[in-house]
Amino acid sequence: MNLVRKLIRQRQIALLLLLSIVPVIGFGTFSYYTSLRLIEAEVKRTSEVAIAQMKEQVDQLLRQIEEVTGQFSLQAGMLQFVKIQETPLLGTLQAVNDIRRDLINFSSSIHAVDSVYLYHRKQKLVLTSTLLSDLDSFPDASWRPFLQQAAAERKSKLWITPRAMSGDVGKNPEALTYLLPLPYFYEEPDAALIVNVKTSVIADMIRSFPFDSRGGLLVLSEGGQTIVQAGQLRLKKPDAIGVKLEAGTPAEGSRPVKLETEAGAMYVTTERSAAYGFLYVMLIPADAASHNAQLLKIWIVAATAALSLLSLFVAYFNVRRFQSGLRNIFLTLRGKGDADGEDEPGAFGADYAEGFARIENGITALLKEMGDVRSQWSSQLPVLRDHFLMSALLGNKAGMDPWLRQKPAETELFPDPVFCVLVAEMDTTGETARFRSSEDRRLFLFAVANISQELLRGKFETETVISRQHVAVILNMPQHEADRETVRAAESIRYAVSSYLKQTVTIAVGRQITDFRELSVSYQDALHALQENWPKAGNEVVRGSQEQEMPVSVPYPAECESALLAAIREGDRAQTVRELNAFFDGLNSSRLPFALIKTYAMQLLVSVIRLLQEYDPDLTQTFPGRSLYAEFAQMNASLVLCDWFSETVIAPGIDFLNGLKRLRMETIMERTRKLIEERYAQDLSLQLAADQLGLSPSYLSELIKQHWGETFIAYVTRYRIDKAKNLLLKTELNIADIAAEIGYGNATHLIRVFKKSEGMTPGEYRLRSRS
Repeated sequence: MNLVRKLIRQRQIALLLLLSIVPVIGFGTFSYYTSLRLIEAEVKRTSEVAIAQMKEQVDQLLRQIEEVTGQFSLQAGMLQFVKIQETPLLGTLQAVNDIRRDLINFSSSIHAVDSVYLYHRKQKLVLTSTLLSDLDSFPDASWRPFLQQAAAERKSKLWITPRAMSGDVGKNPEALTYLLPLPYFYEEPDAALIVNVKTSVIADMIRSFPFDSRGGLLVLSEGGQTIVQAGQLRLKKPDAIGVKLEAGTPAEGSRPVKLETEAGAMYVTTERSAAYGFLYVMLIPADAASHNAQLLKIWIVAATAALSLLSLFVAYFNVRRFQSGLRNIFLTLRGKGDADGEDEPGAFGADYAEGFARIENGITALLKEMGDVRSQWSSQLPVLRDHFLMSALLGNKAGMDPWLRQKPAETELFPDPVFCVLVAEMDTTGETARFRSSEDRRLFLFAVANISQELLRGKFETETVISRQHVAVILNMPQHEADRETVRAAESIRYAVSSYLKQTVTIAVGRQITDFRELSVSYQDALHALQENWPKAGNEVVRGSQEQEMPVSVPYPAECESALLAAIREGDRAQTVRELNAFFDGLNSSRLPFALIKTYAMQLLVSVIRLLQEYDPDLTQTFPGRSLYAEFAQMNASLVLCDWFSETVIAPGIDFLNGLKRLRMETIMERTRKLIEERYAQDLSLQLAADQLGLSPSYLSELIKQHWGETFIAYVTRYRIDKAKNLLLKTELNIADIAAEIGYGNATHLIRVFKKSEGMTPGEYRLRSRS
């Protein structure tokens, strides 16, 4: 009877466990579908926020381009350009150079602008920042039909979205093009401004997607053409999305549209720009968005399976004995031995006791063996690692095998594809040196290894191996940094050793390799370079052969120098930093010795000083108490040279030129004011003033607006009105005489201008002032 009751009790427990599966499945199913709906709502909400932010940025950018283009078209030089007929030819006018300079300033003032064209209809010419071309030979002319369309429809402006650019006038194959026919009120446009906007700028505005998914964003024109495709998701036929959206129905409520695309199922959220008609489409992979819900589904299945297995065990084993055995095994794995006498279970049957005892003894022996092996491995790991690296340098593949067979996963040394070996050798020293060649070599090499590790930490993976004569520094770099960074790293180590240890070192750079098993090739290459360099004085970085290539002759970077001098002349500090870094990066990435790099740098220094001496032959005020050539002679590293140029030479030089520009502007304004005061009673115009000052009218007009806050005509008019007021109050001259005195041809002209300025006629002003 007892046996029967035990079996019934065990079956009851199993039945209860089986029944517990039902609420787990029900609750899990409800949670799964609820979480899926919440995730879809969150996808739509975050997508709408991202689209709204991007739409606002794009609208603001396009409005800014329209405003700047409108202001540019109202400049005096542009107005004169529009009025030119078939003659004179534009190529013969000085004003064209001024407009070309204005086009350069326009395109550089807004980073999104790719290029700007100025089209003259009657002469059929196109002017850009770099060329003046006949319309028929201009390489990029696909905007012409749209300009004709705008003229036929009397449109004041027109956006072409998108437009495929042709030729080499632009930097991007696709662009948004803004057409502005000129003049504003026209029967037929005499000219037009064509502004091309980079589509890549719009693509860069989207930074992330919901749930950090590999989503995509499309910007479609009103006609359904793709303007921009951004994000990691790239579709071969993005226009098909617009067709599907037009054919389908919009999303209702808080859930996004779900479409099947060439890249799989996508959640699609859309919004259209009211200002420009662009349709913004956010695509989020359905599997990425519902990943968390899928995890919940897996958890439900796993819980159901676990309960089923537990029911099976309960049905066939005594619950109390089974739990007691598992408890003893668990305590053994935790290292606590047997239980402390708490909750002592009843005695096992012979079959249970013997089986669990064997399992416990086996686990205990296994844990002890694992502990011994781990302790031995930890103590031998540094030695094995050094032996492995030395074997790799010497090409001993047999010595590399123990590490490759036994190394743990967390000790991976080199994650990147390119390797290069630097070999640093102590230069010969005298008896009074801080480190003597014979006695302190080992200590010196140890210090060099530590300096190398500290300098290059965080840049790329670095390992060092110390031998009797030298230090081998193993560099592991990404492919895109390898050519530029190897010599720069060697120069950094050489300079740091010289600065901190007060001792010179010669460093050889081996060839770059892409297979770690060929590391000995780079190492032997560096050693060979050291052997060839031994008769020299040392304290330099030498290069080994690059796959037996002959040394490349590197010409002087004249283009970088020209761009740098132009940036200094313009006072553009950011551009000077970029051009200076390009100058030295080009030299450092070549196989030039430091002596030749320093020679090129000396030529650059001479060019910069000559540029400054064009404005002031005596530069003692610009560089007080300094001797630039003497300081230059003390430089012994390329990186130090670059920093010295930037801080000591170029920064004070730009400050000096900017001061001269400010002084010149103040002088021009003062001369303009005196000219107006002297000639206000005569026929005075902006062209006449510009000719007297030796400037272009457009440039003088820009300066006057900048410094006086009004146009030249407005300033002259205000000055004449003030003189007229003075004559009205202090003399009895009639209006005609006063008009002649202040430069107006007749009394009618003066009355009209005076009333517009003061709100009354000159006679009314005289009566009110005297009453």
